[in-house]
Amino acid sequence: MSGPLRISTFSRTSIMLAAQYRGFLDAVGLTVQIEPVTGSRQQMADLIAGRHDIAHTNADNIMRYRAAGHPELYVFLVLDRGIAQKLVVAPQVSGWADLRGATVGVDAPDSGYAFVLYELLRRHGIEPGQYNVRALGATGLRLAALRRGEVAAAMLSHHHEASALDGGFRVLAASNDHFADLPGMTAATTRSWAGQHKRVLSDYTAALVDAAAWAIRPENHEDVVRLVADASGLAPAQARRLLDIETGSRTGVVTTVADAAESLARTAALRRQYTGAEPSGYFDPSVLAAAFERRSADR
Repeated sequence: MSGPLRISTFSRTSIMLAAQYRGFLDAVGLTVQIEPVTGSRQQMADLIAGRHDIAHTNADNIMRYRAAGHPELYVFLVLDRGIAQKLVVAPQVSGWADLRGATVGVDAPDSGYAFVLYELLRRHGIEPGQYNVRALGATGLRLAALRRGEVAAAMLSHHHEASALDGGFRVLAASNDHFADLPGMTAATTRSWAGQHKRVLSDYTAALVDAAAWAIRPENHEDVVRLVADASGLAPAQARRLLDIETGSRTGVVTTVADAAESLARTAALRRQYTGAEPSGYFDPSVLAAAFERRSADR
């Protein structure tokens, strides 16, 4: 393809940084243009319209938009398990009971990590209808709403958790204590783009698989800290803290297609619980399977 691969993402994880700056993408002849997004609705609209080639996103967003009439969307990559999202609450919230009747902030009310938030509340005795939901967009926007006092709680990613804690907010629950098997780093595309760029998609997937294998090795931890610091313009101590939050959210590594399918099925089950609809056709494992086989052959 001509030009860089256009990638949309809510945050750049250490695996993405490794792929971009440790030569894994260079090895397959790819360059990327990373586009940060401010909400899942715009991210999905851009992917559907072809303004982006690949989206790193929550698998539930793909399931939701497929059900809304966009069956061309599908997940092709899952690299780990565990979501780096925690329920962060305002200083005046002392416990779960304080969220009854409160307003909680989400990206979109009917997709993404919203269902994780609803289920966390339900498991602690707060049913749908006993709280208000406000759609805000990505985690940075949710943190801003918390700071303005517009919401009492919101799910935040690891990139914003540290900032929230420094501002006097606190973590009420870590998603992984309740949803350890949900997929972590996930990528999706469209059938039309994939059909026209089979080799690019294959090479990108292989590069990410190799980058993940490098980034998660304990002996490479200090190198990853330096990578995060350099790529993000952070002091080493800040980079280490950010990376520790990210890696602490990882509950497992995906090394087989079966691992990926099982984690995606957990997301599908949560969507079914809250919508009554059964997601299907959301995962094509072919390029991921080929990447795993290619990596095994190269060892």
